This record gives sequence, structure tokens and C-alpha cells, in this order.
Amino acid sequence: MNYRIKQARPNVFAVIIKDDYDLAMTFCRVQEFYESPNPEFRGQHFDIWKFIEWYSRQRNGSFTYPTDWAGFNIPFDVLEECATGLKEIQSPYDKTMVAIYSQIKTMKKEGPAYVIGVPDTNSPTFIHEVSHGLYYTNEEYRETANKIIEEIKAVNKNTYATFKRNLMKMGYTEEVIDDEIHAYLTTNWDHGNFGKDVKMGLKKKLHDAFISKLQKYLS
Repeated sequence: MNYRIKQARPNVFAVIIKDDYDLAMTFCRVQEFYESPNPEFRGQHFDIWKFIEWYSRQRNGSFTYPTDWAGFNIPFDVLEECATGLKEIQSPYDKTMVAIYSQIKTMKKEGPAYVIGVPDTNSPTFIHEVSHGLYYTNEEYRETANKIIEEIKAVNKNTYATFKRNLMKMGYTEEVIDDEIHAYLTTNWDHGNFGKDVKMGLKKKLHDAFISKLQKYLS
């Protein structure tokens, strides 16, 4: 497995795997451990083959995980809990992720740390995942983003509800909704599924509000 690790921001570590399939399968277990919509897998040391079966049955028998998800993001402490709690290594991808965990553990500094998985560092996906990392590790960044989220809830309550509904349909869990709304509006504001039923002009306005406050952290 070819991968490299780059510190994208302080205590935000990018695992770069160019092959889309290898990227998705390396992060599959830990990402679903973190935020699977199915409680049988979220927070559980599950059998990866049972997950593959469940995921495929939700999609007419096809395992589309590697094409459904282009980037990945997890707090380091979640990675640690998942990697150190494995009952057994079930695939080469488990072995790779355990090695990634061990390497990042030696690189991280004190305080919250975050891990993202991307195919490169030159795409909107990279910035999207970095925004998640900053939201978790940088208190000033998070407070700034949350103020804008609260304004959306207050002024555009129906719009917030639409974004939330769309994200839930996309497979996200309740716990990460505000983080995802901030990340999409900051970097992928015109994503079709995320912004379905929200007028383009309003999405652009909200994007501008986020980018005016957060761009200095992302550039």
C-alpha cells in the first residue's frame, strides 16, 4: 500500500493515498466506527465483512463505498480507539491503518489532533477535509464557524433544516451536522445533494459569509 502522511495544519494530518479504492477501503472501518448511520457499526469493533454486506444491501447489492466517498476525516482519539481495540486484523487495509495510527502518534503534539484521508493536496476535497480538521483542533476557527451556523439557524431556520435533511439522506449522522454544513458551505457550497431545494443565490451568500471569516485559516 502506497501512502504518505503530511501535516496539513498544526495537529491535522493528511493521509494521502492516490488510488481511490485503496483510500476508501483503508479509511472505511475507522470512518464507520466514527459516524456510521447504523448503530451496529458506529462505535463498535465490527466485522468488516458484515459492514460490506449491510452497505451493499442498502444499494441494490452493490458495494459502492469507494465511489460514494472521496475524502475522509476522523479525530485522532477515535482512530486510536478503533485501531487499538481491533479484535483481529481482517484485511490488509486494517494492517495499513494500524501502521498509520502508530506513525501519527509519534508525530502529533499535545492537544486535539485530527486525521484526514485524501487522494491529493490540490483539490477541493483536500480543503474540505482540512476544514473539518480545523473545526476540531482550532478553537478560534470553530467558534467563528459556529457563530455563522447559529445565524443560519436564527435567520434561515428552514434552510438549516433542509441542509440537515439532505445530509442525513447522504449518510451523515446527527452529531456531525453543524460541522458538515460549515464544511460544505465553505468549500463545496454548490454540491448538488447537499444543497438540494436551496436556492443557488442563498447558498452563494452563505458561502461568502463563511469564506470571508475562514479563508485566512484555509489558505
